[in-house]
Amino acid sequence: MKQEEPTTSKQLLAGLLAFLWLGLLAGGYFWAHKPFEMEVITAVAQTTLNILTWLALTWLAGCAGLLLLGRLRLTEEDAAARLVLALGIGLGLLAVAFSLFGFVGLFRPLTAWLFVLALGGVTFRRWRQPLLLLRQVGWPRPQNRLHWLILVYGAASLLFTFIMALTPVVAWDSLTYHLVGPKLYIEAGRFVHPLNIPQLGFPLLGQMHFTLGMLLVGDGVAPLFHFGYGLLALLLLVSLSRQLFGAEAAWLSAAVLLSSPLLLTLMGWPYVDVTLLFYTTAVFYAFIGWWQTRRTGWLIVIGLMLGFSGGLKYTAVAAPIAVTLGIFWGSRKEGFQVFAGRLLPVGGIAILLVLPWLAENYLTTGNPIYPFFRAQSLFWDEWRAWWYNRPGTGLWATAPLSLLLAPLEATILDGTLAQDSYDGTIGPFILGLLFLLPLTWGKFSQPTRRWATWLLLWAGVAFAFWLWGIARSALLLQVRLLLPAFALFALLGGLALAGTQRWKLPQLAVDWLVRVLISLTLLLLLVSQTLAFWGLNPLPVVVGLESEARYLRRMLGVYDEAITAVNQLPPDAHVQFLWEARSYRCQVFCQPDPILDTWLHLTQFHEYNAAAVARVWQEAGVTHVLLYDAGLRFIVEAGFDPVTETDMATWAAFNGRYLRPIQQWSDQYTLYEFVP
Repeated sequence: MKQEEPTTSKQLLAGLLAFLWLGLLAGGYFWAHKPFEMEVITAVAQTTLNILTWLALTWLAGCAGLLLLGRLRLTEEDAAARLVLALGIGLGLLAVAFSLFGFVGLFRPLTAWLFVLALGGVTFRRWRQPLLLLRQVGWPRPQNRLHWLILVYGAASLLFTFIMALTPVVAWDSLTYHLVGPKLYIEAGRFVHPLNIPQLGFPLLGQMHFTLGMLLVGDGVAPLFHFGYGLLALLLLVSLSRQLFGAEAAWLSAAVLLSSPLLLTLMGWPYVDVTLLFYTTAVFYAFIGWWQTRRTGWLIVIGLMLGFSGGLKYTAVAAPIAVTLGIFWGSRKEGFQVFAGRLLPVGGIAILLVLPWLAENYLTTGNPIYPFFRAQSLFWDEWRAWWYNRPGTGLWATAPLSLLLAPLEATILDGTLAQDSYDGTIGPFILGLLFLLPLTWGKFSQPTRRWATWLLLWAGVAFAFWLWGIARSALLLQVRLLLPAFALFALLGGLALAGTQRWKLPQLAVDWLVRVLISLTLLLLLVSQTLAFWGLNPLPVVVGLESEARYLRRMLGVYDEAITAVNQLPPDAHVQFLWEARSYRCQVFCQPDPILDTWLHLTQFHEYNAAAVARVWQEAGVTHVLLYDAGLRFIVEAGFDPVTETDMATWAAFNGRYLRPIQQWSDQYTLYEFVP
C-alpha cells in the first residue's frame, strides 16, 4: 500500500485560502442578494415558538393525565384512546390549576414560566410515557380506494386548518371576548370584569389555556389549543367507533366528522366549541367504559369530563342530563342507593371543577352564573336580560314548521323559513345520515343496536336541547350550539353508511353507488376547501413574506383601518363603540358594544334624551365614539332589533350636538370626538 505523503504548510495554506475565498464570495453575494429578510426570520421563529409551546404544554398535560389514569387503574384501553383521554384530563386540570393564580393576582409571565417548570418537575418521571404510547398507536391502514380517499381528504383538510391556526387572529368572537378576557386579566394580573362584556361571565376553562399561552409567548398559541382538541376528538371518535362498530364504521365516522366545514373552520380559531366537542365525546366514551366494566374509576373520569365541559359553556347542560339517565338505567335493578352512590362521585367531581368559574364570576360581578338568573348585577338589569334572551322570537312563534325541518334545513339550505341562516355550514352528512338509520337498522347485530340506541339517546338529548333553544329565541338559531354532539352524530352516520355496504343486490349495486357518492362528496368538499384556502392565501403571513398588519388589513378590511385610527388617539382616550363588538386589538381604553345594545339601553331602558346621554358619558370619561355605520344600517333594515324612530331621532340630535367627526371610512365607520 502506497503511503500518503504528509501535508505541507503550503498545501494547508492554499486550502485555507480557498475556503476563505469561497466563504467571502458566498457571504458577499448573499449580503447583496439576501435570500430572506429579517421579517421572515422573525415570523418563522415566532411560529415555531408557538408550535413548540403548544406541544410542550400538551405533552406535560398528557404526562399528568397518565399519572391520574394510572392511579385509577384504567390501563386496559388501547394506546390511542388512553393517550387521548390522558391529554384531555391533563389539559383540563392544567386550566383549572392555572386559574388559581388569577384569584391571587399572579397572572404574570414569570409566574406562568414557574408554573410550567413546576409541572415539568411533577411529571418528570413520566415524560417518556406519551412517547411510548405513541409508538403503540396503529397508523391508519387503508384497505380500499375509499379508505385512501378518506385518508387523503382528512390529511389535506387538517393541514389547511393547521396553517390557518398559525395566522393572526381575525375571528369575530375571539376579537369580542375569547381573547379580550385573557388580555384584561394579563393587564390587571388577576381576574377582572372592567368592561361591559357579558360574555366575560362565561366559564373560563378554555380562556385559561389562552391566558397561559399569551403569558408565555403570545396569542399565537391560542388557536393551536383549539386545533389540538379537534385532533383529540377525531382520534377518540375513531377509537370508539372501531371498538363498538368495527373498522369500516370507524373510517366512515371519521369521514362524516371531517366533512363538516363548520368544524374545520372553528378548529383554526381560538374558540371553545371544539374543546367542548371533545369533552362531550369523552364523557360518552367514559360512560361506555363504565357500562362495560362497572369500575368506579370510569365514574371518576365521567365526573372529570363533565366538570371540564361545564367549565367551557353553560350550554353543556345536555351532557349531565344524559349521564344521569344512563347511570339510572344501568342501576335500575340495584336500587336507589346504588344509583345515588354512583352518581355522587360523578356530580361531586364535576361541581368541584366548575366551582372556580362560579367563584370568579361571584367575586367580579356578584353573580356566580353571570349574566343569567339574576337581573341586577354588574352592567346588568332586567332590560338587558330580555335583550340578550329575546324570548318569543324563535321558530315556535315565527315558523313552527321549521322545527320539524331543522335537520334538513341546517344541512342543505343553511337557512329556515323564518331566518336567513343557521350561522354555519355543517356539511351534508352530520345530520343528514340519521335518516338512513331506519333503513339499515335490521342489518345490525344485537350489541350494535344496543350501542346505537345509547348514542341515539345521548345525541337526542343534545338535539332536543338545541331544538328547544331555537324554538324560544332567534338569537339561538346557531347550528354551532349543536357542535358538542357532532361526534355522536358522526358515529351514527358512520354506522349507517357501514350498514349500506351490506346492500349488494343482484339488480342494483347499492353499496357501490353509496361509495361513489361518498367519494364525490369528499372530492367536491376538498376542491371547495382548496379554493377557499387559495383565496385566503395564509402561508405568506405564517412565514413572514406578508406582514401581520397587511394580513389584518386584508382580512378585516375597513374595521382594521378604523382600529388603527383608534390606536393613534392620545393614550388617555376613552372610546365608546356603537354597534361594534370587537375590541381585542385596541391599544387605548375601548368600551365595545358586545351585544349591540348600548344605545338602545340608554334610550329605551333609561329613556335618556341626547343631553342625558351626553351627561352620562361625560361622567364616565368618554372622549371619542366609534360608530359602525354599516352595522347600524343593517340592523335597522333587518328589523329584528326593536330600533324605533325615537331612538334614531335621539341619535341624530346627539350626533349633531355632541359629536365632531374626525375620520370616516366610506359609509362603513365613523370616528368622532365627543364634545360635551
